[in-house]
Amino acid sequence: MDNSPQEHLVIGVDAGGSKTKACLAIYRPSDPSKSPESSKTACWTDAIRVIGKGETGPGNPRSVGFDTVYENVKEAIDASFQNAGIQPSTAHAICVCMAGVGQADQRIPVAQWIEKANLAQRIRVSEDVTPIRWAALWETRHLYNPSMLIESKQLWNNSVTLISGTGSIVSATKEPTLAPSGTIELTKSSLTQRDPQPLVEIPLQTTRVGGWGYLLGDEGSGFAIGLSALKEVCRAHDCGEDFSPLHRAVLREIGCDGAIDLIPRIYTQPIPRPKIASLYQTVVQFASSDLIASKLLEYASADLAELIVAGATRIGLQSGKYGLAFSGGTLLGKSPLVPTILRHLEQMQMSPALSHQVTDPVLGAVVMACLLQANPKSRVD
Repeated sequence: MDNSPQEHLVIGVDAGGSKTKACLAIYRPSDPSKSPESSKTACWTDAIRVIGKGETGPGNPRSVGFDTVYENVKEAIDASFQNAGIQPSTAHAICVCMAGVGQADQRIPVAQWIEKANLAQRIRVSEDVTPIRWAALWETRHLYNPSMLIESKQLWNNSVTLISGTGSIVSATKEPTLAPSGTIELTKSSLTQRDPQPLVEIPLQTTRVGGWGYLLGDEGSGFAIGLSALKEVCRAHDCGEDFSPLHRAVLREIGCDGAIDLIPRIYTQPIPRPKIASLYQTVVQFASSDLIASKLLEYASADLAELIVAGATRIGLQSGKYGLAFSGGTLLGKSPLVPTILRHLEQMQMSPALSHQVTDPVLGAVVMACLLQANPKSRVD
């Protein structure tokens, strides 16, 4: 590894409800001594090189406690160093994005722990929804859509981020001032060329919808779908119906022989939230053959679409003029929820200009760590 002064070690951490991911990268800031002409073909993402990754258990302190989360974060970071083939050391900058710390004062103890653990010189702590937008910008930087008149960076500055995993939450952002039309004209060549602009961050208007937790909200989440499946088992039992393959599969996955066994299984401490959320996969398996399973997914998609529309409307985004980023365990890969959500958005006249399923949210945390280059102090978003 080149240890020149122009290369910095940065760490991104994505601590969610079921797992914690850490990503180690090398960041080479643009050289102000070089002329703009010399870096015409350079993309800002070329300045970031991932060298190691690590993964451990849950990262939501509201579910497993701060001590367990700190252990998991440290273990994931150590694993990323090991994966990179280098000894753990104090990084130049770190950004930890964590579930369960929705208020700024809840993130201050996390920043204090990071500083005490000497993990990095520059520290940033944010909630887990924030890095999704940066990860979407990273992953879509070379996409070109002829019907889209919004430049990539402006698109993700004016965007909605949806996370649906164990829980669900929406974050909507908007630039404080836009051109009257809300768009800027670009040629095809300007979109397909690599963006030479440096990595910068501008202040944005932000609003949050959802994220109320499994008792007050989490509509459309894996937990909500799993809980609905369990309630369907209870309903079928009370009505004296023969259990369908879906009912039997749900009971088997939750570890029960019969419906009555659900009471001691569910009402334990702590409540088995991850296990209940994992029943989402069981519902998906039966969606093509079981009407109830398909309806559970349809209802969940409608709930998530309503969260998106609520966030977009509150902040003043318009149909066809915003980016939509998906993330979370129920929205990965060939998720049946995504196309259904987009259909609901079209019916609600709030379709995005571009929708993107984020592959690796922790890359957004890496980008956010790199943005600390000009900030020598800790930052709690």
